[in-house]
Amino acid sequence: MSQTQDYQTYLDRALIDGHAKITGEGRNERIHYIAAKHSERWTDPEEKVRAELWAELIYHYEYRPARIRFEITVPRRTPADRADLVIYEDTDLKQPYFVFECKRGDIPMPRSTRPLNKPAATVPVWGRSIAAPRPD
Repeated sequence: MSQTQDYQTYLDRALIDGHAKITGEGRNERIHYIAAKHSERWTDPEEKVRAELWAELIYHYEYRPARIRFEITVPRRTPADRADLVIYEDTDLKQPYFVFECKRGDIPMPRSTRPLNKPAATVPVWGRSIAAPRPD
């Protein structure tokens, strides 16, 4: 495929490049994030927001797929609460850099969000992708 290929979305590009794949049909459809060895139900509207953000982080902000993880328990939160996406500073996945919470587009964004008391920044994402600058 030519490098000048136009993609409709970053996720389209991730699927074509093999960073993710969608399998199954209907209610059994799943998205598989290859580097993270993680999969989720594709029919979940929140998953579509997360998938687009994940792909944007890779292609627009140039984060490495191997440093992005899904459904991670974050210290100092309710034990059962998990972050939708975590970008790590290191290849050992020990130092979180950014924590993302994704919500489908029809859920209103709260007026304020309470930040975590930890070094990693938390970025809420509602119905569209937003991202933070790359580390130096």
